[in-house]
Amino acid sequence: MNQHVNNVKYVGWVMESVPVAVFENYELSSMTLKYRRQCSQSDALQSMCSPTSCTAKLEKEAEVEVNGAGCSYTTGSQTSIPDVAKCVPPHLQFTHLLRLQVDGAEILQGKTQWRLKKSKHLH
Repeated sequence: MNQHVNNVKYVGWVMESVPVAVFENYELSSMTLKYRRQCSQSDALQSMCSPTSCTAKLEKEAEVEVNGAGCSYTTGSQTSIPDVAKCVPPHLQFTHLLRLQVDGAEILQGKTQWRLKKSKHLH
């Protein structure tokens, strides 16, 4: 009604920046979001995700440009998630940032925690 973005939409944008390998091998165990300001449906956003704790030193930074028309992924110099057979920490944690593309104003900060899927545990 007032052309502001629904909170559920923010969650989707945060999840889009998580590497595919994480979804394949882990399940979301918790999410904490801090809303800094609202945005409208016509605003173009950047969604960024970076690992904050992993015993195998995972390094990944993904950037997603999000707007009302859809999403397009852009990645600069990135190191992909290592092969799961080589790195299977039981838990991962990522920090997330949504910001306005035009001026970099923060829309949302967040953290997600992931646990290894039961079928992926090594015995």
